Amino acid sequence: MTPRSPSFDASYAIAPVTLPAADPIVLESYVPSPAIVVNDLNNFDRTVDLDSTGGLDSTLRLESSRTSIPTTKKTKSGSELWEHEAILAARIPMEKLIRKELVSEGGHGAVYHGLYRGRCVAIKVLLPDKRKDMRQINIFLSEIKMMASVEHPRIVRFVGVAWDALSDLCAVSDFMPGGDLFSLLRRFDRVDHRAQGFDADKAKIALHVVQALTYLHSLDPVILHRDLKSMNILLSEDWDAKLTDFGVSRKWTVDTMTQGVGTRRWMAPEVMMGKHYDTSADIFSFGVVLSELDSHQPPYASAITTLTSDSGEKVTETALMEMVAMGRVRVEFSPNAPAALVNLGHACVDLNPRARPSAGEVHYQLQKILRRYQKYTL
Repeated sequence: MTPRSPSFDASYAIAPVTLPAADPIVLESYVPSPAIVVNDLNNFDRTVDLDSTGGLDSTLRLESSRTSIPTTKKTKSGSELWEHEAILAARIPMEKLIRKELVSEGGHGAVYHGLYRGRCVAIKVLLPDKRKDMRQINIFLSEIKMMASVEHPRIVRFVGVAWDALSDLCAVSDFMPGGDLFSLLRRFDRVDHRAQGFDADKAKIALHVVQALTYLHSLDPVILHRDLKSMNILLSEDWDAKLTDFGVSRKWTVDTMTQGVGTRRWMAPEVMMGKHYDTSADIFSFGVVLSELDSHQPPYASAITTLTSDSGEKVTETALMEMVAMGRVRVEFSPNAPAALVNLGHACVDLNPRARPSAGEVHYQLQKILRRYQKYTL
């Protein structure tokens, strides 16, 4: 059997962690906002690859369909992923799954609310046209294998994988009724008119996210998420946060981690430019999420408004990201944000990856900052 990652240990979340000297890993599996769905994600929810010339090449996500696929074809490595021990061990009976309403849909896949043995679950499937593509099926199987390998209370729990034929492939995970953080923050801004700044609820969410990162970065081999953003942070009814989306995650190897994967506004400059990157890329993304928690706004929203009014033309995403990479634009925090939190956020998004704190160090600093919020027990 392929060994599962160790279960959560409180020691991961207390003090700075020294990363093991082993080849790491990287995550992305899409289980988007179950409860709150927004319609304006087009400018934000895109995965980007850097092509061989260093240019930005927009790519899409995973979705669903029902076409017969031969089960004898092999991946480039020659392995039959659907016969991998981890996949077979996680298989659950398809007839026990009840698919209900559509929750969200992307470029490659769709997520449905469903039931498994009477329990609420999220069911992810490939889109109909992708089910005919063996490459897409193998990518999905790799994602499922990754989902099955991690276990932590701050990561959405993987329930299992089901199929009758490969075209029916379903990844099943816990359903998170609170939706995703991106949608919640839009609601704070547009409906609740909640004050900007940091409070106990936001403190709890930030702490939960960095607990997940500390765990992933402490594994041997290390796992990089590579697509940390507010849309990939799911919430319970009580706003307990869990990390999801393991589609682009994989083992990190020191010499080869140069593939640009992630969504641009949350992406570290070194990833955007196709340079070597490591766990510090996830920390940059976390700093961007901290600014979202504080402001309720998408990353760089204020800078876009200012740049647009100054030039009279709407700034493009590519131009914006170039300015971020050059240090001309960075995430902003509201006047209500505690100075210690602002300093931590700015440290996370430092242009120099080596100057960014580790996940363990961020957790330690957050604990000190958050002790002021007595409503939330650390």
